Amino acid sequence: MWNSEAPLKLLSEMPAQLNIENLKEIQQIIDVDKYENSHRLGRDLCGEYAPFCALCEKHVKYPCAVAYVKMKQAEGMELEIAATEEELSVEEENVAETPKKYIRIAIARRK
Repeated sequence: MWNSEAPLKLLSEMPAQLNIENLKEIQQIIDVDKYENSHRLGRDLCGEYAPFCALCEKHVKYPCAVAYVKMKQAEGMELEIAATEEELSVEEENVAETPKKYIRIAIARRK
């Protein structure tokens, strides 16, 4: 189902120590293929798209790319993620608490 050739080709052109930009590129390749397959099947394939989904940690910035690299490391490919923890952590957005909106429903009274 998933295109294993595209990320592998991209990975083969990258250095053995992957920085945050490398992970971003891998994530984009995977996202495009995952989106196309999700659209074709009519459901979100997150978590079941590819073999590396079992290694996914959703709290990192590029979860598919990191999981893919971990899978390749387990298969014996000599790779290292050189990105720092700060670069990989998902930044919490400074979203102000939105006020709750109340809908007032009017009831018609008979006279």
